[in-house]
Amino acid sequence: MADDAKQAWNDVGEHFASLGKRLSERYRESGPSGEADARETQRKIEDAAKEVGDQLSRALDALGTTIHDDAAKADLKQALSAVGEALGATFDEAGQAIRRTMRPKDESSPPPPPPDDEPSGSPVG
Repeated sequence: MADDAKQAWNDVGEHFASLGKRLSERYRESGPSGEADARETQRKIEDAAKEVGDQLSRALDALGTTIHDDAAKADLKQALSAVGEALGATFDEAGQAIRRTMRPKDESSPPPPPPDDEPSGSPVG
């Protein structure tokens, strides 16, 4: 599985390198700059794309190694638990704030009567 991910990210790097070549070609075609400038630009773009691919590959390797580490699994479990607790506390606080804003200003007074929009049960007219 790790090899599949590594190959997939290598493919990403190759695709970015290919895109860099095309971009460089279009750049060269669009302006009067010399061939040497265009080649240098293309080389820089390809180098940047390769560096991105290499860094992504390193990150995935580190992730793969970390996922198989028991201590990292425990850290992840604690982190996810902390996220759940934080979300729960946030929702509790939000609920309390909503209830406070919905509460009548004078809690000793009865709630307001229902609107007169609805018929009272006796026929009108």
